[in-house]
Amino acid sequence: MDFLRTVESAPIGTAPTSALPKSRSNFSLSSSTSTENSPTLCEQARDNLGVADNDATVLSHSRELCFLDLTTSDLNISEALGGRSTATIECLRVNRCRMDSRAFARLVDDLCSDDLACLHTVDVSQNQLSGVEAGVALARLLSHAKAVRFLSLGWNKLSLADLRPIAETTAVSWSCNVACLDLRANPLTAPYKRPSKKSSKHYPVHEINDNEWIGSLIARMPELTHVQLAQATIGDKPLISLLYALTRSGSNVEYIGLEWLGLDNRLSALRTIMSNLAAPSRALHLNLSSNYLGDNGVEVVATSGAVLSSLTLACNFITERGTGILAKWLPLSGLGSLDLSDNYFGDQGVISLLATHTSDANPGVPVKSSDNYYTQLTVLGLTSCCLSDTSLRLIADALACKWAPLESLRILRNSRMSPGSKLLL
Repeated sequence: MDFLRTVESAPIGTAPTSALPKSRSNFSLSSSTSTENSPTLCEQARDNLGVADNDATVLSHSRELCFLDLTTSDLNISEALGGRSTATIECLRVNRCRMDSRAFARLVDDLCSDDLACLHTVDVSQNQLSGVEAGVALARLLSHAKAVRFLSLGWNKLSLADLRPIAETTAVSWSCNVACLDLRANPLTAPYKRPSKKSSKHYPVHEINDNEWIGSLIARMPELTHVQLAQATIGDKPLISLLYALTRSGSNVEYIGLEWLGLDNRLSALRTIMSNLAAPSRALHLNLSSNYLGDNGVEVVATSGAVLSSLTLACNFITERGTGILAKWLPLSGLGSLDLSDNYFGDQGVISLLATHTSDANPGVPVKSSDNYYTQLTVLGLTSCCLSDTSLRLIADALACKWAPLESLRILRNSRMSPGSKLLL
């Protein structure tokens, strides 16, 4: 049928391409593969230059500094520059080098001794950064390299409070231009320790009320659009405070990744977070994948009054009861993209999803009652949901009766479908 433009063969994993640039739309949750999927442009640049991963010093015409699988004693900026000016460097990448905060501070000192006007990407994931010393070094780097847009800190030992020096700078008018912040797999709720005078030599601080500093931290990043918190260890109160700051009025945040946070046992916190999204300042994609929410978690989401443009609920043990709850919520939600992949609810789940748009006399047969679409979905993800040809027939009938202005249906890895089933659409 011509109303469905594409039947996608890839899962929605995170954000739809309209909301999230392709280079940052499919982050891996595995530390062993996060290097390839890190939200930077470094890997693409290395491929174009043909530089091997074990090269500590990149080619003289490269615009990146890349250190992989080295010891901290081998992190020599002067040698890696090879005579180039730091003003030409666009990407700094230090991964799996067991770099601690002291080594990172020395690295920042070396970098900040010269101009960093072109540096837009800093990827220091998979190291051992921790403590306020790391936050002080980050604050100095961001204040010196004002063009930094992508900051990847995943798989370190950072507490959220370790970033407090960024919020507590005395330069009230100062702000950084970070657009993409990756804090995955960090122990974000470690206790806060006031930095010593020695560690504060580059960035003096002043007191900020404990109830306000998280908001002040986010306020220092007015260009922030994408935040990754997957697999992080974070308590309910700091999580609520952080999400409230990220979605406050005037915020530019478009994507928040909350995968693998164990929200199935924290439904009260989830309810508070979702309630705070009742009037977002702009279109927002929320990724709640792999939180094992079940149908009760889906009910919390659907009854919260949250207004989202895109929602990912993949791998959450949702049954046909959960899809029925979503069916009642969708017309009111204004949701444009929904990913239900890896939930294994089968054909009964699809029947429930379409149930409120069917007649009581003929369950499963859509009702054509108006010229308006029943929902606003343009993207629907049903990858690995144990669907058969029956589900496709029901979806095709519903679309013909204006259930949704669907443009992309993602149905990869449904083994019960016959080879030619997609022709139904």
